[in-house]
Amino acid sequence: EDSIVRRLDTSNFNWTAVHPQFGSVIHAVCFGSIQDERHNDDDVNAGCWTTDLVLDDDDHAEPRLALLRFVVEQGANPHIAAPSSCNMKQWWPSSMKGKKTTYTKEVCFAGQSALECLLAAKRALFDTELGEEVGSRIDAALDIVTQHRGVSHQVAKVLVPEPFLDMWAAVLADTSSADVVIRTSQAKSTSSSLAALAGGDGGAGADSVYAHSVVLRASSPVLRAMLSQSMREGTHKEIVLEQITLPTVKMLLSLMYTSSLCADEEDPSAETLADAIHLAHLWQMPHLMESLVPAAAKLLDMRTLESFFDMALRLDVPQLLNACRNYVISHERELRPRFPLAAGDSGGGGV
Repeated sequence: EDSIVRRLDTSNFNWTAVHPQFGSVIHAVCFGSIQDERHNDDDVNAGCWTTDLVLDDDDHAEPRLALLRFVVEQGANPHIAAPSSCNMKQWWPSSMKGKKTTYTKEVCFAGQSALECLLAAKRALFDTELGEEVGSRIDAALDIVTQHRGVSHQVAKVLVPEPFLDMWAAVLADTSSADVVIRTSQAKSTSSSLAALAGGDGGAGADSVYAHSVVLRASSPVLRAMLSQSMREGTHKEIVLEQITLPTVKMLLSLMYTSSLCADEEDPSAETLADAIHLAHLWQMPHLMESLVPAAAKLLDMRTLESFFDMALRLDVPQLLNACRNYVISHERELRPRFPLAAGDSGGGGV
């Protein structure tokens, strides 16, 4: 299904639309029809055997997840609630012993977002015969929908062609016309995970990258002030960053010039992304912070969760905070032994 949709011209499709029978785009992909179409109360199977992510076999689940990944990339929003007309109460087989079949608790869709419905389905299937098999499938869906960045209130006025971005990449690479040097410390302290701006002579152990003052000044009010004639950086055309690695600065510069990451660079580490988000915060570039959050969310795991959660709270990064919370919810079983409070054991509300 996703290969067919990818070939279609969807430039005018409203990815945040809501349908009276299927709910949001993500509801439709994950659960199919969620409107109760029973003609009478005796039709007990109408809410149970609808084709969806839970009842798919592996051959059908993979294309469904691929389609889900595509619609999220296009801007489909997992936080949109299903309308009241989506009144189906869905349940699934929990045990089949002999001729007797038992069912899970009902999952209601009306007024619930696709994210809430996925979490409800996971809870309903917990400790059932289908739980382990389907649980990993729902986890995969949750991992996909939590990459949603949200839709900016400002709609792009023009589509930027790729050759134009290539031109700006060439400008960044042209050191002969650059008039500012940024010196970075490659010897990063393991105890520090955040960037610090400080003066210095960029001595031994420092690496340099070059940039254009006109781009830096236009990108950041902090850099504009630093590069004014009254500041040391403006007089010497030099910015010195302590406890920051060269890949971190290169990543931010690439985003400043081309709004994308360097294609020829290796995938950034979690530490590099964390430092880049913090440096963008220090330089007051919220649009770059927003661009970095999806990449950081993809690196959420047991090792990085605590540091990303801490940074999201301190720097007030709502998209990353939501991603961390959703990770905790979708990995409750694994996190419970390590973070009992976060998993809700204390009864105090958790995250």
